[in-house]
Amino acid sequence: GHLWTRSSTVTLTLPDRQTAVEIAGVEYRAESFQSPQYYGYRVTWVPDRHRWISIEAEVIHAKVFAEADRAVRFLGTLRGVEIDEIRPLSSVVQRLAMSHGLNFIFANVAMRRELGPVDAQGMHRFVMVVRAGAGPTVAHTESAVDHVKRDHYQTGGLGAQVAGGLEATVWRRLAILGEYKFTWASPTLDVAGGQATVPTRSHHVVAGLSYRF
Repeated sequence: GHLWTRSSTVTLTLPDRQTAVEIAGVEYRAESFQSPQYYGYRVTWVPDRHRWISIEAEVIHAKVFAEADRAVRFLGTLRGVEIDEIRPLSSVVQRLAMSHGLNFIFANVAMRRELGPVDAQGMHRFVMVVRAGAGPTVAHTESAVDHVKRDHYQTGGLGAQVAGGLEATVWRRLAILGEYKFTWASPTLDVAGGQATVPTRSHHVVAGLSYRF
């Protein structure tokens, strides 16, 4: 899959450096097809008597990289001085990334609509699905603030998603799927000297395989 993360306002707080700023207009890239690639896993349970609903557990490994060379607006207190200025993000934050993942761990509820011809097991060939889910996030933070680097895993607070897609059986119990997702989270990341809160609102386009047991 691949995602596009909307620009957002990052809040950077560095108490020891007398810095508390909002950084508006931060843009992001995904590098979804570079190692480690974007991926996801999902396990779905469908009750035999109520096939219109299902319960799911899902893990999504997404990536978010702030575009440090882009001009952004700093508003607040920077190194003890009031500031309202447009300058490159890299003048303060040289790197801000969740490169080994802004990892979502979701519990979902899905609504299903089965369509098309029926196979020997009584299963329809096509299934339309809409789902919503929420759960914790785990971030691998890579940061450099005032050229001081930090690299670590940490919890990132709660995330949520809404999604919809289509599954099509191609051979026996094997199906292909296509899906659109919208996810949101606002992880607060530990950086050198303080914290950065990074609101992420992301569009995902996903393709994959599913197997029915």
